[in-house]
Order: sequence, then C-alpha cells, then structure tokens
Amino acid sequence: MKPRATYAARLRRHYAPLVAQHGATHAAVDWGSARGQEARFRVLLEAGDVESARVLDVGCGVGHLVDTLKALKFRGDYCGVDLVSEMVRTAKARHDGWNFREGSLDAVPARFRADYVVGSGLFTFANRQMLEETVAAMFARTRRVVAFNTLSIWGDRGSVGEFRADPAKTLAFCRRLTRHVVLRHDYLPHDFTVYLQREKPTP
Repeated sequence: MKPRATYAARLRRHYAPLVAQHGATHAAVDWGSARGQEARFRVLLEAGDVESARVLDVGCGVGHLVDTLKALKFRGDYCGVDLVSEMVRTAKARHDGWNFREGSLDAVPARFRADYVVGSGLFTFANRQMLEETVAAMFARTRRVVAFNTLSIWGDRGSVGEFRADPAKTLAFCRRLTRHVVLRHDYLPHDFTVYLQREKPTP
C-alpha cells in the first residue's frame, strides 16, 4: 500500500468509530473540548476577512468550520475536503448544499483557486515531512493566505502517538515559501497557528 493510502487508512481506523459513537460533536474529530476547537477556528479565521472570500477547508471533518462561517454570515464560496468518508457524509448531511469532497487536495478542481486555504487538526498523526509537503501544497492553491494549526512541542506533554511540531522549525520552513509569515502561540498552551501570506493576490 502506498504511503498516502496507508495514512488515509490509519485516519479512517481512528476517526470512523468516533463519528459512529459521537455523531457531529467535537469528540467525533477527537478534540478535547468544543471550547478548544472554537478557539482554533477563531484564530484561523483571524488571518483575514473571510466573510465574502473563497475558502478551501482541508481536513474539514464533519463540517464544524461551516458552523463558524455561518455565524459570521459567510457570503463567499466554500469547499471542504477530508480523507475520511464517514466525516464527509456527516458534513454533507449537516450542511445541505455546501461543497464537501472526499479525498486530499487533489480532489479539489484546479479551477477552485481559493483566497484562503485553512487546515485545523490536520497533523495529529503526521510527521514533519508530511506537514511541510501539505503546507506547500496548500500554499500552491491559495491566492492570499494559508492558515493552519498543529500541536506544539512548546506546550504540555501530548498523548502517545500524536505529532507535535517545533514552532521555530515550522516557521523557518514556511519562511522558505513566503517572507510574510505570522506565528500565533497565544491562544492555547499546547497549540500554534501559522499564517502564510502572499505579497499580492495571484490572478
């Protein structure tokens, strides 16, 4: 089995039972609390004015970011992708008429050139190489901003098997993609968010 397929299978083994057990709650996506999840979304969306933008949500889970966008009176265009089919089916059932797709970034049509590419909780079972490859692919798909979060080695001790990124090394990598980067490590003790901004929107 190819590495990407192996990783997708691992995610499905972990998350599919959680969706079946917990439905469309924060526990379905293995967040410790709804409050923590909301804090992550708030910081992701502070990367820019998203209300009327084109948003690509990588690792959309059961569609919780859409709940936040709706509360903001979102008037833009949205596409969510996730590797776990159970997640995507639940998201579609919760948000009729919204665009959800099963798969990776490759499942999103090239014509969907997003203003904002966001990812929350993408890297829990990843590694540094996977993080860097994914962030680079996200940046290639945005006209304006990428915003993603990950667990941090600067925080409390994590659970066994969870990947925690080094904020300094992550920032240094992102700096190779663009000079315009922002590190946020001020909202939760064990989590950080990075914004990558283009100098000018691409056509």
